[in-house]
Amino acid sequence: MPRRQRVLAVDVGTTKAAALVAEVRSDRDIAVLGIAVTPIAGVKRGLVVEPERASQSVRDAVNRATSMAGFEPVEVAASVNGDHVRARVERVTADVHGRSVTEQDLEALSHRAERQNGETGWESIRVMRGSFELDGMSSAGSPVGLSVQQLTMECLVVSAQSQQLRNLRRTLQMAGLSHPYWIPAGLAAAWGALSEDERQLGVVLLDVGGGTTQVAVWRGGLPRLLSVVPVGGDLITSDLATGLGVVAAQAERLKIERASAIGQAEGMVELKSVNGQTVKLVGLDEVSAIVEARVDEWLTMVQDALKTISWTKGPPGGVVLVGGGGLLKGMQERLERVWGWPVRLGAPQGLGGLSDLVKSPGHANVVGLSRVALQDGLGFRRETGWTRLLQGWLRTWS
Repeated sequence: MPRRQRVLAVDVGTTKAAALVAEVRSDRDIAVLGIAVTPIAGVKRGLVVEPERASQSVRDAVNRATSMAGFEPVEVAASVNGDHVRARVERVTADVHGRSVTEQDLEALSHRAERQNGETGWESIRVMRGSFELDGMSSAGSPVGLSVQQLTMECLVVSAQSQQLRNLRRTLQMAGLSHPYWIPAGLAAAWGALSEDERQLGVVLLDVGGGTTQVAVWRGGLPRLLSVVPVGGDLITSDLATGLGVVAAQAERLKIERASAIGQAEGMVELKSVNGQTVKLVGLDEVSAIVEARVDEWLTMVQDALKTISWTKGPPGGVVLVGGGGLLKGMQERLERVWGWPVRLGAPQGLGGLSDLVKSPGHANVVGLSRVALQDGLGFRRETGWTRLLQGWLRTWS
């Protein structure tokens, strides 16, 4: 009987640690076997600043997810979050001398793109193939099997700061997880919430987390932009707590239950003071003013990230919002007003098993992690050292 392909996906975010156990079924669909989410400490804006504290939350989420699944997978895929993650476009060329292009040729070009223009203190975590040129002519699709003299490939190389990866690796090791397979959060969220049609037509994905927002643009089935904005939903909570003089927990509830990105009708809300001894009334217009000011700042930063992409009439697939921050009331309508593009909330689709437990937009990242990892072939065997690292560099989507 063939061994099942199973993987453990771990997302270490600013406000929570999520763990998901998934496997590929005989029909190639992905089944969710276990899922757990735990509040986290020791992480700021997607960066691990206290590995020991963060590892406790990761361990708890992993233990509960694997207990639900009834087993612990060998392979672990982990997301890389934070504004230290960046992407660059590289063009690499090789002389093929008239023979047929092989997959090995493409892997060699991917490896060269990863090393090209690399900086000290940075590590490549993903190389994604883009367009090809055969003897100077643009080519659609894979060139494998075609005979050419010269092959050029354009790649998107995603890198992260080495120190931040060490902190994240240490966190996972302290939680009992070794040899993680790194996947950029922006890529994971796309595979967790976007359809194939959206990735082909052109779509903007905004993964609004607690401390950061992943900005991704897909067109022609390929990622054209991966960027990170260092603002997330936590700053709205912080602004409300400071501006209204309430504790963070109360500000978070207020954000979820009453706040809106498009203003509100007149009214009052009853809040306890910081010392918890007195009660005060606050106008919803004051709440709206605080929230809208932070949303305006966030929107400006997202628009700056999108300036490198040109649209004739906007993305055909519109904008897809995922992450807990995308659930802020009025966020969809606010974006539609500003950009004039259709906006929808994204959530994982097409899953088997315990799929009802991961339908929230907040689970797009961890679900996407499992999809990418299983697509890359994880879950069959464990590979360590330079072999595993090299394969991580060369994994591509084409």
